[in-house]
Amino acid sequence: MPLRPRQQREDRNVPALRRPPLTRNSLTEAHRPKRKPAQARSVDTRKRIIEGAIRVLADQGIAGITHRAIARAADVSLASTTYHFTGKFDILAAVSQAMLDEDRLLLPRPDLVNPEWQSEEFHPRSQVLQFLLEATGALRVRCTCWTEIMLDAPRHAESLGLAHRWFAAAAEIWREWSLTVGGSDGALAARSYGDVTAGLLLFVLVLRPSEDDLRAVFNAGEDPLDRWRRHEETPAAKPARLSGKSAVTREAILAATMDELVSKGQTAIGLKAMASKAGLSPSGAFYHFPTTASLIAAAQHRLFENAKNRYRTVAPLDRGHESLEELIDRTTVIFFREATEYARESLAIYRVWLEASRQPSLQSAIWNDIENQHSAWRRLLTPISSSLRPIDPLLSQALFTGKLIRLVATGSQTEDLANVRREFAHDLTLITSGRFWL
Repeated sequence: MPLRPRQQREDRNVPALRRPPLTRNSLTEAHRPKRKPAQARSVDTRKRIIEGAIRVLADQGIAGITHRAIARAADVSLASTTYHFTGKFDILAAVSQAMLDEDRLLLPRPDLVNPEWQSEEFHPRSQVLQFLLEATGALRVRCTCWTEIMLDAPRHAESLGLAHRWFAAAAEIWREWSLTVGGSDGALAARSYGDVTAGLLLFVLVLRPSEDDLRAVFNAGEDPLDRWRRHEETPAAKPARLSGKSAVTREAILAATMDELVSKGQTAIGLKAMASKAGLSPSGAFYHFPTTASLIAAAQHRLFENAKNRYRTVAPLDRGHESLEELIDRTTVIFFREATEYARESLAIYRVWLEASRQPSLQSAIWNDIENQHSAWRRLLTPISSSLRPIDPLLSQALFTGKLIRLVATGSQTEDLANVRREFAHDLTLITSGRFWL
């Protein structure tokens, strides 16, 4: 039965509860994406915090890890970081796990059933070069973060465990690589790949060679000392006087800085703080070291010179040319001492090298020490090898550096130390005979 006009009017005048008016909000509400469940949002927030921590570690080092800095980098609230992570080690553990899960950082896993794996494009040499190219670009932040974590690992028992897990996982990938070059001992070849790559990574992060620079050395056979040399100058510290109160003051500041680098692993060092630690006025520090960079460079150089002096006690300069077996024995003895008795001093040197990747004013001073080390390897290898390539001293240098990082970061375990001489014999024999895989 049709409604009468009065009923139609009453129907149009029903309360809003029965007939809500249409508004802009009501029109767009149906098209608005649904909010993620709380659990999914929590997972996303945690991932953002970890990514923020990776950026902070790469940009500022371990000293820069604070909840406030990470919250700012991750663009989350401070309460979110403290909700997900109670302290610094919890954050480092989460970042380490992220590094462990990052296949690109571990180096590409080869498909061993792929027939193309034997081609030049997939050869380990090409893969390492590609990894180093990415370390200067897309992977630079993650690679810097990884190196920072490994250099800090010996300070905490938990960190040693994390580092051990990382290298164990990486070894499986590197072991597969060994099959591609027909190595008779997969474990030795795997450790060779890992150690050389880790050492080269540190050098690349510090020296920042361009893509052309890397290809010139690895593909075109140019000398890295010539190709990678940089000419920027670091403000020089005033030379120490041979005697008097000034020399005592300078040595006290240097000693305080070296202790900070070695015992605490700090590179976030200030001139005033180091003067205070040495019991001196700030003016004493500023007189001898015009900038913080010059102080850090001087302390690092002293640590490097101390290492050279330890080397000379084992290998006097007037010893003459060595045979390959003598070089292997002597290198092993030196390595043992650096990996055990002087482990923290060794990592302190590398930590300052890494800091140079953040402070360009340090790079010239660090380059001088890297060049010195490279030249020493060249002098040792030249009488032994008739087919020495320009890159071979760099590979030997990287081998020693990467092996030292690996063993110290994992606690210098007895079973790892027991393999050191055999590893050096394997790699130095291949390098001096022109048969090395890279």
